[in-house]
Amino acid sequence: MPREVRDNVREIFTRGQELGRNPHAFSKIGDSVSLTSDYFARFGQNRYNLGIYEGLQPAIDQYKKSFDHFGMALRIGLHAWTAFKPGMADPDKCKPEEHMVECEFRLHNPSVVLIRLGTNDTAEGNAYERAIRYAIEYSIKNGVIPVLVTKSDRFEGDNRNNETMRALARELSVPLWDFDVVAGSLPNRGLRDDNVHLTVYGVNDFTDPATLSYGYPLSDLTGLMMLDAIRQTILTEEGL
Repeated sequence: MPREVRDNVREIFTRGQELGRNPHAFSKIGDSVSLTSDYFARFGQNRYNLGIYEGLQPAIDQYKKSFDHFGMALRIGLHAWTAFKPGMADPDKCKPEEHMVECEFRLHNPSVVLIRLGTNDTAEGNAYERAIRYAIEYSIKNGVIPVLVTKSDRFEGDNRNNETMRALARELSVPLWDFDVVAGSLPNRGLRDDNVHLTVYGVNDFTDPATLSYGYPLSDLTGLMMLDAIRQTILTEEGL
């Protein structure tokens, strides 16, 4: 991460600690690509072998209980704006006036949030940009470090949603997990035949070279690298 991003991460984390955020928790905002046990959950279920990436184990230890956490801001077909629209949250667990992210922040109390949206945002105009900008600003205001995650698919017809993520990450100095770039190294960009959802492999065994030929394992590994970069950035804060 560039220096200005690291400085901003520390500042957001410090604000979050003042607000009582849990330094050992992260949340996910996303659609069906995120709402699956193939995304990150294996690190929380001890279904992995890091192999040469064993240096990432401290990141797993730091966020152990969040990898297989499926919170209030995950929904199949989720649009970016829907996540912040009051009345769309789970009525059984959320307050009537809360939006999905507000409810998730209250219940899980994360210090980091992974924002993985865009596949379902196919409309023309700047609605997606405004929604992601609001997601970033809302997270920062609430002391939660926003991580923007680019996607492998081109469901909107081009790559404008990923470009929006990159532009906002630069403008607002927040972490960018640019999965779109590494997905380009995979067959069919790591996508199944529907060209939306990522391909799956049995376990996250990174001693097996075949593992990194599939979408979700490569996503998990690069996402873990991002979480570790954040962990190391805030390491001197609060004695972590």
